[in-house]
Amino acid sequence: MALILDTSDLPPGRRAAAVAEVLQFSGARTRIVRNSADDEVSARFEHFTVGEAQVLKSRKSSLGLVTTPALLNGAQPDQLVVSLRVAGTATHSHAPGRLLHPGDLFAMNLWRPYAYFDGGGENAGFHLPLDRLGLEHDYAARASEVIHASPLAGQLQRHLQILFRDADAISHGPAAAAVAQATADLVRAALIAAVDEEPFRRDGSDRNQVAVVKSYVTQHLADPDLGAEQIARAMFISVRQLYKLWETEPGPLGQWIIECRLDAARQDLTSRRGRNQTIAAVARRWGFADSTHFSRRFRQAYGMSPREWRHVHTEGP
Repeated sequence: MALILDTSDLPPGRRAAAVAEVLQFSGARTRIVRNSADDEVSARFEHFTVGEAQVLKSRKSSLGLVTTPALLNGAQPDQLVVSLRVAGTATHSHAPGRLLHPGDLFAMNLWRPYAYFDGGGENAGFHLPLDRLGLEHDYAARASEVIHASPLAGQLQRHLQILFRDADAISHGPAAAAVAQATADLVRAALIAAVDEEPFRRDGSDRNQVAVVKSYVTQHLADPDLGAEQIARAMFISVRQLYKLWETEPGPLGQWIIECRLDAARQDLTSRRGRNQTIAAVARRWGFADSTHFSRRFRQAYGMSPREWRHVHTEGP
């Protein structure tokens, strides 16, 4: 656990600005609206890293938080926050028509303008990038507003209560990444069940997700375990959904990964760094555990062995 703010340690004139800074750190660009004097603003924030997700627990005095389109300019990558009200009441424009009471489940989309008015109390939220859920913006926004009515809302609520209660132990334990994955899967399922509608459409949103897949692959080519399961886990989607996304591409995902590795190795063989290293060392650098397998795939792709390629294409010193 990291205590990132306790306003009791700050002079009164600094407290409101400090609260806004913490919220911006969490991905929410907002301004504070309050009726009280500045010395009455109080807040305490605790932050936990759980795998690739974040948990933020807060206790605040009565105040309002408003995010406008202007404040969202240049904001960090899209974040979705699934929260539980722990104590006190609040209202949120992304939970229209609801007065949030202790135990209530609600979701916030930090890429959308919002108004949040806290009567004073406690909140806990699970923050994760929207692209990890594989949902388009409009779909996630619609589902977020009715997540409390999802058939899976009760299950998600109980799961989050345990996660928030034990966040410190979970974040330091060996299962943190698995817990984050399980939580993201449950959030996604609850959102889909809330609107009872197939989430993926053959439009730009799917192409954006494919771009995320390709970006992840190119950054992890050196990992010999790189494959569909690892990619899906990193994106917080199922392997089945990953393959569904990839249907728009001309060839299988596994073949594309091999082609990327071969291309990287081909360039490395004649680079300043790689041309004095063994073929096996270059192969290992790009995720090929077996140099014989690497050489065979290389010949199939380029019509010559790695050694022949290096001899033909290496320039003089």
